[in-house]
Amino acid sequence: MQELDAFTGECDAIDGTLAGVPADAWGRPALGEWALTELVAHLVRGASRVDAYLDEPVEGDAPACDRVSYWQFDLAAEAPAIAERARREAAKVDAETLPALFSDSWRASAQRAGGLPPGQLLATPRGPMRLGDYLATRVVELVVHHLDVRAALDLPPAPTPAAGRLAMEVLEGLLGTPRPRNLGRTRFILAATGRIAVDDDRFPVLR
Repeated sequence: MQELDAFTGECDAIDGTLAGVPADAWGRPALGEWALTELVAHLVRGASRVDAYLDEPVEGDAPACDRVSYWQFDLAAEAPAIAERARREAAKVDAETLPALFSDSWRASAQRAGGLPPGQLLATPRGPMRLGDYLATRVVELVVHHLDVRAALDLPPAPTPAAGRLAMEVLEGLLGTPRPRNLGRTRFILAATGRIAVDDDRFPVLR
């Protein structure tokens, strides 16, 4: 499954980034009001969701949304709860255990997904979704927040090719057209998610 391959590839790259975080860097500002600890706690949760949601009952026998329409919700309304949850989860653990927690979480999700077809339905906060589509949403989260982690550590952006391509395709779906030709893949992802400003009033498509 190409979505699972992109998921595992990006997670493996994040493992490498997190392995190099200095002990004194976990308190650095990372994203909005989040320090690096809270951002990585959010990544841990995101990577664990496939494993967690496959244990929940699915209501209905048809998907409620796909990899693009999943993101069409009022993120501003949900942002405070998401931010607070990350703060709570980061406060529960020692920062230096976060890399191992992330690795354990994504590997559990990958193992569960590896034995299932892409059309398998699972429960999600947006209703039932096909596994392949939900994995694609996890790839978007992983790629974007890996960029955030690396920016907080003063490292260059480095999305893996398969995951970067998949994230770009989902964001193009939200834009409704292929990315502008003057934006490379990584700059498009950054612009589409509001990480950099561009002279195009269609951006950002996802905050």
